[in-house]
Amino acid sequence: MNFFKRFQVSDRAPQSSITSGRRLERTTDELIGICRGVLADGAVSRPEAAFLAGWIERNADFAHTYPFNHLLDHLHHALEHGVLDSHDESDLLETLSKFVGGEAHGQLNSASASLSTALPLDDPEPIPIEFASTFVVTGTFKFGPRAIVVSKITEHGGSVAAAVSKKTRYLVVGEIGSRDWIHSSYGRKIEQACELRAQGVGLAIIGEQHWTRFYGMAT
Repeated sequence: MNFFKRFQVSDRAPQSSITSGRRLERTTDELIGICRGVLADGAVSRPEAAFLAGWIERNADFAHTYPFNHLLDHLHHALEHGVLDSHDESDLLETLSKFVGGEAHGQLNSASASLSTALPLDDPEPIPIEFASTFVVTGTFKFGPRAIVVSKITEHGGSVAAAVSKKTRYLVVGEIGSRDWIHSSYGRKIEQACELRAQGVGLAIIGEQHWTRFYGMAT
């Protein structure tokens, strides 16, 4: 059975009569499902990549917002020569894996825990981290409860804001995510940070491991 039949992928966007927020949730759910389906056999074929690109383009309301635009850029790059070579396939596998996250064995409840998405993280991540800056934290941290993460940031002269804004210098993403991250405040903060970054705001999105490494060097 081929990919499209196996996962019963719909080629139609949610009805326009549904509210925009609900349509975004439903469309993102389907995007995650398609990506997980592509990753199921550990390979990406050109028809799968072309279908995914076309599906995102047909959902024009969201094609220019995170995470749709990030995936679409990679898909267009991989498909531009008409042949999906091993390098392009490897790039797509990495990109899709970063988007859907991975399993977080031994962390939280196994039914809901996963490694958080790495797709929007700055690459390369900024060096050094400017500790006397404005931070926003999101997700669940292996480092410890969020209150401890916040206290460590403030101990080193930084401030922690509740929401992402143009004043934010770093959005720190906890390593442990949730399968429904895109629908939570966690996902919304990433989305807002990506939008500001696209507007030229000097905001960096970094992972918990990167933040922890620099915090350890500063202690």
